[in-house]
Amino acid sequence: MLKRMKLNHWLQLLTLGVGSFAIFYVLFCRASFYDAFVQAMDVTNTQFGVLYAIYGWIATFGYLVGGIVADRVAPRYLMFVSFLGTGICNFILGFWPSYSVLVVLYAVMGVTTSVTFWAAMLKCNRLLGRSLDAEGTVYSWLQTTRGLAELGVATLVVFLFTKFINIVAGLRFVVWTYAGLLVAFAIISLFVFDDGKSSEGEKEEDHVLTKESTFEQTVRLLKNPDIWLCILIAFGGYNIGSIVGSYLGSMAGTFGVAASGMAVVGLMVDWFKPIGSYGGGFIVKKRGSTYVLFLCTVLYMFIAAAFLLMPKESGYLKLFLIIAGLEIILTGAFRSQKFIQIAEAGIPVEDTGNAFGIISTIIYAGDATSPVIIGVWLDKYGHVAAYNRVYASFFALGLITIVALVIFRRRNKERIRTMIAEEKFG
Repeated sequence: MLKRMKLNHWLQLLTLGVGSFAIFYVLFCRASFYDAFVQAMDVTNTQFGVLYAIYGWIATFGYLVGGIVADRVAPRYLMFVSFLGTGICNFILGFWPSYSVLVVLYAVMGVTTSVTFWAAMLKCNRLLGRSLDAEGTVYSWLQTTRGLAELGVATLVVFLFTKFINIVAGLRFVVWTYAGLLVAFAIISLFVFDDGKSSEGEKEEDHVLTKESTFEQTVRLLKNPDIWLCILIAFGGYNIGSIVGSYLGSMAGTFGVAASGMAVVGLMVDWFKPIGSYGGGFIVKKRGSTYVLFLCTVLYMFIAAAFLLMPKESGYLKLFLIIAGLEIILTGAFRSQKFIQIAEAGIPVEDTGNAFGIISTIIYAGDATSPVIIGVWLDKYGHVAAYNRVYASFFALGLITIVALVIFRRRNKERIRTMIAEEKFG
């Protein structure tokens, strides 16, 4: 495949990999800059949480709409609008405008990162893979490029942030750096991506489509108990990892870490998650995806107990970071498998897209609701008591996943055995 890669192919891969990381960074870098954002924006924790609720709800439903849009508008124009729109929003954000303007910015970014971007990005990635007769390899390279960008670019930016005496000025540098990257990728997108039409080197794809209407298919899927079990399985474990990933730096603050130190602690998410992703893929070949999810969730609950019972004193910081590192590794493993159980449920290929849409809409709704709840707790109870409540909530989320997993594995045990055998001997 490397021999067939031309300059345009490499530019596409770079734009997709680094661009798909950069477009979400400012929105989801709370693990490194939570307290810095609250200070720079001059908002309460509750107000900051509301911004993410606005973004989250728009983006949640935007993923469903985006699939329709991506099939009707040339991907390169969608990529251009997404990168440019989000870049402009990041640039304006760096001026730390009034709260009403912040609301508008987060709402707009809810559209530019979901409706116009996500499905278009995946479609561009698929077109690149088809042109090289290597869809699977190209998707793997996309994730690798994105991971390397997270490790390299984010680490460098955080390092430079720590050199600023003024936290607000340092955060502005971070936000504007990514704004510049996004504008650059917007311009590149117009030249490296095509209109999604057949081009030289592409092969005809055999589509597997349902003959049902979208409404009939959706109703049938919603009547399938395994779909709801898949939702419950993914919901609990995903949201545990999402909360820790978003608030890790702030959580470390309860052990006496300063704002600049929080930024470095937040980088642990980027450093450790790939380890879990690789490990999860290795274990699934021997025990199945739901086994990985079950193991991760059980360990999640032990970690939640450790976080809850650990004295919030500076002397326990190292222990907290070690346990947090393990939690992040588990998050990588869980996320690498959180959608795969639909295969163990026997969901037909022609239902895959709609099934993913239904599952994604519900599990990602947690990203819209949890910031508001946690923000209220932080304002009302203070950081230590608030995060203790968060750790306690992990037990409820973990229990949801474990119960759903037990029922799911009993319902589909024969199919799970068959799939494990195919992985071993296929």
